[in-house]
Amino acid sequence: MPKVVVVRHGDTGRQSIVFRGRTVLTVKETYNGFPAGSPGPIELEGVSPDRKWILYAIDPMGSASLAADGLTLKAVAATGGRSYTVASGLLYGDYRAWCDGKLVLTAGGDRYAANHKWLAVTGPPSWQARRLVVAPSLAFGSLACLGNGIVVQATRNRPTASPEWALWRFGLEGGMSVVDTPPAGWSDDSPQVARDGTITFVRSRNGNGMLYAIRNGNVEGPLLSLGHEDGYYGHHDWPYSIRP
Repeated sequence: MPKVVVVRHGDTGRQSIVFRGRTVLTVKETYNGFPAGSPGPIELEGVSPDRKWILYAIDPMGSASLAADGLTLKAVAATGGRSYTVASGLLYGDYRAWCDGKLVLTAGGDRYAANHKWLAVTGPPSWQARRLVVAPSLAFGSLACLGNGIVVQATRNRPTASPEWALWRFGLEGGMSVVDTPPAGWSDDSPQVARDGTITFVRSRNGNGMLYAIRNGNVEGPLLSLGHEDGYYGHHDWPYSIRP
């Protein structure tokens, strides 16, 4: 995995992304009046499946408040060169996935998870993003690859800390369907997909979550209690994972 190397001399310095012994990217920093540096710390966001591209963001002056409303995801080749802007949004790990060589992600600023969030598809070498679907009345969140498409949590577009998510499926080349709609007052989110196509997700109410599964179109569960998770402005980091 790449790493960030910081070199500082007094009020100036630099931060570099180093991958396999090669310096891929260097950002000059000033620390005069900016304890975390300006433009700010480099945040590594992973590598492409073929390990030819590195994803990263810069946290402006290390500001937790600015980062909470989203950062700009960028991509740079593992061999170095120019950086490409991918998209801006909440850079949660479950808000993006590599599907059929394309990066699918939930984009859009604002810390409220259900406010102005859309789906984008992009990838190397141009990193030109397009909207996967035009649906201004909906907001999207956590997603996972499912065949030639994705399964993603969706809800009504509005600034609320307690959204009620349902699960939808979108094809990368078109097509959409509702995968699951929870009972009133409940929320279905954090989908993951197993190798056999089984979809697992968390059904929650008042921050208390239970693990469910969808096999052959049938909802099964509850399978396991996941306890309580307060979430952050409508996004939950439920403590579960399955083998892909």
